[in-house]
Amino acid sequence: MTLLTFLLLIIGFFLLNNTITGKVIGNIDNNYSYTKAICNESKYCQDHEIKCQGKNVISIVPLTGAVAQFSEDWEDPRANNEITKFCD
Repeated sequence: MTLLTFLLLIIGFFLLNNTITGKVIGNIDNNYSYTKAICNESKYCQDHEIKCQGKNVISIVPLTGAVAQFSEDWEDPRANNEITKFCD
C-alpha cells in the first residue's frame, strides 16, 4: 500500500508539473526588449532600449552615456527600413 501511494504521488507530481509548465508556455504575451541606435539629422546617435509587445512599441527609452557624434559625411550603414522599424 505504501509503495502504491508513493508511486501515485510521483506520477501526480510529474503530471501536475507538466500541466503547469504547459500553461505558462501557452500564455506567453510576446514581450521583449532590445537596444537600437537612433540618429538625428546632425549625425548624433544614441542607444535606446525599445520594449515591444508583439509588433507594438511599449516604450523607447534613451540610454545614458551610450552616444556617438559622427562626422557630417558619415552615412548610416543600416538599410533604411532597419532604421525606422522597431517591433517586427
